[in-house]
Amino acid sequence: MKKVSPQQINRLYQFTDQHFVDYYDVQLELVDHLANAIEEQWQENPEKDFETALQEEFKKFGVFGFLEVVESRQVAMQKRYHQLMWKEAKEFLKLPKVLILTAAFLVSFTLITQIPNGVQLLIGLLVLVGIVFGLKWYKNIKKAKILVKNTNRKPYLLETLLNNMGQAGIYMNLPIQILIFIPNLTINHFWTGLIYGLFLTIFCLVFYITLVLLPRKRDEILQEAYPELKMEQV
Repeated sequence: MKKVSPQQINRLYQFTDQHFVDYYDVQLELVDHLANAIEEQWQENPEKDFETALQEEFKKFGVFGFLEVVESRQVAMQKRYHQLMWKEAKEFLKLPKVLILTAAFLVSFTLITQIPNGVQLLIGLLVLVGIVFGLKWYKNIKKAKILVKNTNRKPYLLETLLNNMGQAGIYMNLPIQILIFIPNLTINHFWTGLIYGLFLTIFCLVFYITLVLLPRKRDEILQEAYPELKMEQV
């Protein structure tokens, strides 16, 4: 049976690139699908031109081309990423790590309900934490770009989520904004301290998981997600 050649495989990678497939794992999936489909066409008509077979197969993806495939993979990997986050978060519900969460809650609760100008102090503390988070985020992104450049490939979808904190970075200034707009009449109230203290504790935990813990386990996570790929490629 007529087979797709290595040069034609390269053409398929180029084709998916031209149609805005930005993730290496999605490219692999599509290239494999296209190659198999073209070979099936050749079983019926061995004389059919490669480009003709490719365009006929591409039309089967509909008006939006590969977009639906990419979006489907994004949803699946977002779900996997959230599962990884939840797995790490559950470790903080056990001793001794739960004591760290308790301390973080008590600090924010006390600053809001008991300390004069405590909200201002908390805002300053959050700004400092935000700067540290931002620097860590920048470092992760820079390191990821260098790695992708050195391996001469597109990033994996899950790798992109790991580098971009699962898109949680866009909410980095949310706690500060909420504090700024807390009405003065509610400051020093028990329920304000309780609700915001819990929110801030959860928020900081999410950022610690996405910025520190998950990137630290990057290779392990990618190897588990893509067992068919060699780790030296990732």
